[in-house]
Amino acid sequence: MAAADRRRSCSPPPTTSSPPDAAATASSAYFPPELIPHIASRLTSLQDFFALRAACRAYRALLPPTASNLACQAPLLLVPHLATESHALFHLPLRRLHRFRLPNRLTADVRSFPRYHSLGCRLTFYSRGHDDFRIVHILTGEQACLPKPPQSFDNILLSGDLVLTWNYMARTIQYCRLGDAVWRMASISEQYFLEDMVCVNGTLYALVTGSQDLAETYRLAIVNLSDSGDSVELALLGGNLDTRDVYLPEGSDLYLCLAVCRGELLLLNAVGFNPRVYDVFRWKAEEAKWMKISSLGGCTLFFEGLYFMGCLGPDHPGIRGDCLYFTERDGRWAEYSLVDKSFREFAAVDPNLVEPVIWVFPNMC
Repeated sequence: MAAADRRRSCSPPPTTSSPPDAAATASSAYFPPELIPHIASRLTSLQDFFALRAACRAYRALLPPTASNLACQAPLLLVPHLATESHALFHLPLRRLHRFRLPNRLTADVRSFPRYHSLGCRLTFYSRGHDDFRIVHILTGEQACLPKPPQSFDNILLSGDLVLTWNYMARTIQYCRLGDAVWRMASISEQYFLEDMVCVNGTLYALVTGSQDLAETYRLAIVNLSDSGDSVELALLGGNLDTRDVYLPEGSDLYLCLAVCRGELLLLNAVGFNPRVYDVFRWKAEEAKWMKISSLGGCTLFFEGLYFMGCLGPDHPGIRGDCLYFTERDGRWAEYSLVDKSFREFAAVDPNLVEPVIWVFPNMC
């Protein structure tokens, strides 16, 4: 009996520590917090981003929908979704529809012929029967409300807190700052008509023409809005832009628009329509002239018709570099390569779609 007691007393005491394999598993599942934004920035689908964000409260706090966290997100197309009488987001590389619902009141207005304009990851919205004009962040639902512009418009531009609208071949600009109660209207003091307008590093540039005749020459100008008056002053740059400057036969019609790539001002010219051919020019400020280029340094430009929507950097997953992407009025979208001059057109998401689709860029917050 004494020998048995001695054997029991020599046994090791029981332990409550976890088995080695369980401890190793817990350790391997841990990611340092500083790595989580880096992982999120490499994701190419919003579905994956929000799944990671929903994993825990700590991840949610680390992953607000910012440009850096959404750096590799693919461009999307906002398309009508007939089954829900709402909208969906079409993922280009995956060719997949993501279910998406605009804020409640915007969804209820679908049947009242709303108008949407893209501002990166924001949409501007207004419809008949409502007196306000809203800018909606599609990822957070955050909204900024403005009074409805006095006049209808073809295009809209957001520069900081300044919202501008204008019509093609018109002489009036409507503008309003976020939080203002009224819109201001300013007219170009010189005898010029607006063809296009973009913002480059806080400076407004316009392409203007001295005549509504499409065969006339164009000028590039810096736009100066008066805070106290109702006029627009144009600081003209360089000389006249005509067919010789864009290497077309004299007398040809010009189909031009401005664009921005990596802080540089570009000019797009539609050379032919059957087949589609485009030329791109870069503004050389030191020489005050346009220079034709054959590469965008791997970047990609996006347009709605011939209005510039945005630029994505090189090596963006699922998007071809040195290309131009367009949306058409009947819901189609197209891709033109500056490298091999190829033009590819893609069918609408819904074959019965009659309204245009709209670019949405999650990484342009």
